[in-house]
Amino acid sequence: MAALLLVGVAIPATAHHSAAPFDMAKKITVSGTVEKWVWSNPHSWLYVRIVKPGGAQEIWGFEAGSAGMLARSGWNSGDMKPGDKVTVTASPSRNGRPVGLLSEIKLPNGKTLSAGAGAPPPGFGLPPAPGK
Repeated sequence: MAALLLVGVAIPATAHHSAAPFDMAKKITVSGTVEKWVWSNPHSWLYVRIVKPGGAQEIWGFEAGSAGMLARSGWNSGDMKPGDKVTVTASPSRNGRPVGLLSEIKLPNGKTLSAGAGAPPPGFGLPPAPGK
């Protein structure tokens, strides 16, 4: 019985992710155009098209908390739509990929939303493809 209890506790623990892919000691700020806002669980994702110096474009994926956690912090699924101009502050990925852990966003109407300190630990790995 004790062994079964131990296995039951270990399985959820292995499914829990950390912020290890992100450099939490750094913050970046990028401005661009919303490609897609994925309001979902266990984590929401924001995709923003930015224009790099020289004119090349790049799509960044920003991980946020769950839909429920964000809603409790004042967010909603209609906050952003494709074509909106936004400014995002995030902790960048450690490996240099165009991915970050979203901490704050300034919307076109001037409203600023914060991921807040009460957010659950972020997901792990790469974002889902923007076209999915």
